[in-house]
Amino acid sequence: MSELAMAYLTLGDIDPFELVEAAARGGFKSTAIRLTGHAPGDNWGFNPREPNQRHRMRTLADVAGIALVNASTYRFVPGVSVEDYDPVLETCAELGIGTITANSFAGERAEVAALMQAVAERAALLGIRIAIEFIPVSKVRTAEDALALALATGSDNVGILVDALHLWRSGGSVRTIEDLPPDRLFAVQLCDGPANAPQPDQLAMEMRKGRLLPGAGEFDLRGLMQALPAGIEVEIEAPNARFDSLTPADKARLVHNAARSFLETLEAS
Repeated sequence: MSELAMAYLTLGDIDPFELVEAAARGGFKSTAIRLTGHAPGDNWGFNPREPNQRHRMRTLADVAGIALVNASTYRFVPGVSVEDYDPVLETCAELGIGTITANSFAGERAEVAALMQAVAERAALLGIRIAIEFIPVSKVRTAEDALALALATGSDNVGILVDALHLWRSGGSVRTIEDLPPDRLFAVQLCDGPANAPQPDQLAMEMRKGRLLPGAGEFDLRGLMQALPAGIEVEIEAPNARFDSLTPADKARLVHNAARSFLETLEAS
């Protein structure tokens, strides 16, 4: 079984240091993390420009015995410069983070691709990949959109992050993933949900507060896992308002145990 990582959104926008500690206490051996806000200058609980914070995060992860595998950062939109990403890339290299999740909510494809290409060139020197997450409420709405953007960069280290919720809510299916080049599939985020999508104006709420645990809904997660390349990075992203009364560590433990049990069932059948 692939090692499970916790996607940062599972615990919501909490302090990044608290997130790492909670993920470890919840049973995860690896976790994704948000290193910055959505745009340069946003208030956030971690500053990649501060060496003392990078050292503190590295020490925390080492003591907790948890790997940091994926970083969310600034959206790829007009107005953000390639230099804005330099401290993020340096931090990822220092913390051993090999993948940066990318999304875009504005700009034309050529403009976004040019920015992503410039960042990808610098990332490649550090052994870092960029995984484009398609989101129905964003500028990159479908898996096909994400592939077109990845190819437009001309960079081999730019690929796709497949989020189960976004796959089905964008009108995709397991066949959609089967039709994508395997070498462009970098990571998957698992959750579950009902087959029937909510109204369009409720998609963002479902994304952030209404996901079901793997196995608790109607998505063909078995087919999805079979369609993905072996060894792909597997994250669990299942934020749900019903869990908000739990401590972050207890929420992480609930999600970890449910996901682990579900994947063991898949492998046994």
